[in-house]
Amino acid sequence: MKKLITELDRVFSIYTRMKSADANGIVKCATCGKPDHWKFMDCGHFVSRKNQSVRWDDMNAEPQCKICNQLERGRPEKFQDYLIDKYGRDVVNQLIERRHSAMKLMKWEIQEKITMYKNRITGLKVIAQ
Repeated sequence: MKKLITELDRVFSIYTRMKSADANGIVKCATCGKPDHWKFMDCGHFVSRKNQSVRWDDMNAEPQCKICNQLERGRPEKFQDYLIDKYGRDVVNQLIERRHSAMKLMKWEIQEKITMYKNRITGLKVIAQ
């Protein structure tokens, strides 16, 4: 099960970073705006990824530079502002509320999510290098 979760984290991270990239693979950090190739960015989570109920939620994760995500601990205030601009305050409030929800995925559900994100990655028109 741990290997499946690791694989889901991997494909979700790739998808999250690639989905906002331009045709050359350049994406901007959600919190500071720094542009870089998606491969050099992190998959930042607004609500911590330790909360499985929102860990693989597309609206909870955005590309972040390593400085913002790791050194600045995700810059939650800036991340919240970004998500409010992108999705609205209601979505942010729902993410915050859902973090307390217990969630235990079954093996088949994890495999299904892995397949879904792999298919989404395949459909993106981004330079992979």
